[in-house]
Amino acid sequence: LIYWGGIPALVAMIGLAIYSLVRSHFAYKAKLRKEALKEEVNSTVSKLRKATDTREALALFREHSREELQSDLDFTAEVFGKAVNGFMNENLRELRKVLTAVEEKKIHLKQVKRVGTLGVTQLDHDIAVEKGLYYYQGNDFASEIIFSIRRLAEPMKDHIDNNFSPLSPVQKDDFGKVSEQIISFLRNCATMIRKNDYIGFESITLMNQLTALKKGELKRIQGQSGSTKVSMVYLNMVQEAQNVVSFTANLLKVSRKFQKE
Repeated sequence: LIYWGGIPALVAMIGLAIYSLVRSHFAYKAKLRKEALKEEVNSTVSKLRKATDTREALALFREHSREELQSDLDFTAEVFGKAVNGFMNENLRELRKVLTAVEEKKIHLKQVKRVGTLGVTQLDHDIAVEKGLYYYQGNDFASEIIFSIRRLAEPMKDHIDNNFSPLSPVQKDDFGKVSEQIISFLRNCATMIRKNDYIGFESITLMNQLTALKKGELKRIQGQSGSTKVSMVYLNMVQEAQNVVSFTANLLKVSRKFQKE
């Protein structure tokens, strides 16, 4: 190729080599992340198997649940912020990264269910029925939160990929303010789980604000102001944000019940 193509072919070959190296580097980093998450799950499984009595197993089970749910909410706060900023700044690459991270998280959550199955077998029957239910509910709510992030980010990516009109300044301002509060809410909830202290938990205000955004957008649609496609993706953003807040509230409730003596 270099013989027949000369300098242009040489440049193209070097570019291809650089692209291959960069791609391999990111693939390797992704593999390391997956292996680290899998090892974390395997470590917890090993500890539960070595537990000498049911009280020790329950303590390990609770500790694992707090660590996982805190990690899930911190992850959600991060990718939610990146998705919203990526969409408002029309950054297609950022949205693709969010969707990739979400897919990896979904795989991890499936692995975490293994711990629940083993943990339940290590507990007394009566405790296992009650606490096992709360553990699985917490895992299910965490999964629903991640699915909501995917349903939030996918239409955003498609909207930008098709070069549709961006959000209006009013839409950006309204949702931008609420999104900051949602991120703060998620991080506060993660801290509550880590500290095992649920005093002061409240989500009604956020839900009311999101409902107000939805009503405001419906009025704009009725007034035929703005793009219909933009309005649809905006309403989807608000709906999935509501789902994230609602599922997080439910996650905290079952976590509190699971941790309660």
